[in-house]
Amino acid sequence: MKPQIIKIKNFKGFGPRFAMRTVLPNTSVFCLLLTMVIGMALSLASCKKFVEIPPPNTQLVTTSVFANNATATSAQIAIYAQMWGNAESYSLAVNMGLYSDELQNYSTGSGQIQLYSNSLTSGTGPNTWQDYYQYIFYANLVISGLQSTAGCSPAVKNQLTGEALFVRAFCHFYLTNTYGDVPLALTTDPNITGKLSRTPRLQVMQQVIADLQSAQNLLNSNYVDGTDTVVTTERVRPNKSAALSLLARAYLYMGDYSKNPSSSYYVKADSAASAVIANSEYSLSLLSDVFLENSSEAIWQWQTPQPTIYDTQDGANFILTGAPSTGSTNFTTISTQLLNAFEPGDQRLVNWIGSITEGATTYYFPYKYKVGNAYLNQEYTMVLRLGEQYLIRAEARAHDGNSGGAVSDLNMIRSRAALPNYAGATDQASLLAAILHERQVELFAEWGHRWFDLERTGNAPVVMGGQNGVCQYKGGTWNSNNYQLLFPVPQSDILVDHNLTQNTGY
Repeated sequence: MKPQIIKIKNFKGFGPRFAMRTVLPNTSVFCLLLTMVIGMALSLASCKKFVEIPPPNTQLVTTSVFANNATATSAQIAIYAQMWGNAESYSLAVNMGLYSDELQNYSTGSGQIQLYSNSLTSGTGPNTWQDYYQYIFYANLVISGLQSTAGCSPAVKNQLTGEALFVRAFCHFYLTNTYGDVPLALTTDPNITGKLSRTPRLQVMQQVIADLQSAQNLLNSNYVDGTDTVVTTERVRPNKSAALSLLARAYLYMGDYSKNPSSSYYVKADSAASAVIANSEYSLSLLSDVFLENSSEAIWQWQTPQPTIYDTQDGANFILTGAPSTGSTNFTTISTQLLNAFEPGDQRLVNWIGSITEGATTYYFPYKYKVGNAYLNQEYTMVLRLGEQYLIRAEARAHDGNSGGAVSDLNMIRSRAALPNYAGATDQASLLAAILHERQVELFAEWGHRWFDLERTGNAPVVMGGQNGVCQYKGGTWNSNNYQLLFPVPQSDILVDHNLTQNTGY
């Protein structure tokens, strides 16, 4: 029997959250760690914060989980099931979409209203902090368990260690880009994690890069199945290309953060993205096929655990079947700002935005995922894809003075959307503006890309501030000191860990 997915409505006021309910006895891939490790950790973390999680029974965990290839693999794969179950893809997309200029809010929930009006407080922010530190805890548990326990073959140990390092980097990446300086958690030792202070963002990003470089060296080039050695067509476990893809993004962001126009990070971003683009495993899909399971564009996806009631949370919660809800699901539409950003003839407007008319009003919604509140086993949750790599390389090349290469990559994305080649100015500022616009209409409603792009490029105050500090697109207020560029650290964690400090403005 496999884990059941149960929907928990109105979880802390920030949209749907999901929990894994495991039925015993069971030793399936998704259940094993949930019953032996994650189940233990969650039972503690459900009422305590990450910094309070006490030490696990290391001897029991080590001997039970990491003593052989099968159970150790189950431990790592269960982390992905937990991330899927917690709707992390949809949560980041909707939260950052509301916070930026992508989505219009119809919910009357306080959490959604605060996101939409850019008025978060230290006691009402989304759950990103708690969720991602839990995944880091699990990843560190896998890393330490594999290091301290004999039983796994060298090949399997390398693959699983690489995956755990990848997860740790993935989570630290989103944490530092949401909150700025954040605790760098590299151990499960509660004597350390309970006293962590905030590490400067650049240092966190350097650790992200180091973890991804290590992961790249350890991971398989191919996608592997549950044996860690047999090649599969399922793209649901990270491989070398997944590590390279996130590494390319991290290098690009570091180029922006370093404030150095000649930064070597842009060259490194170009190189990493080029390695992925050159891999014959990947190609740009038809717009209608991008988000299908195992599409040619997919670099890493999350497989839908079974049994469940729909293919993806993104599809279930973005697709409208009537007027937007005032509750915690299906409560957003595409903003007028985003809708107007598409050029005439852009087929992404046709393929990736849906509409429904109720009375005299037509509502537009993200329609990248076509399967809504149903399970058809057709779509997986997209985490990393090739389209972003072309845009990363285009931006890196624009920064590095390779305008011809930047335009060529930009046109790869435009051509797929049935748009003419870019014919604008090719000075650096013009190219970067064109690439940012292309990212807006290519990556909308995916993993908060729009907000992170506005924040890292310095464009957020202009877009969000509007006139007199009021965003013209949604009426949200923006403070002139720009403290809203960062989310508030949960006050409950600050009360527990006295080494933590709050972001300015909260």
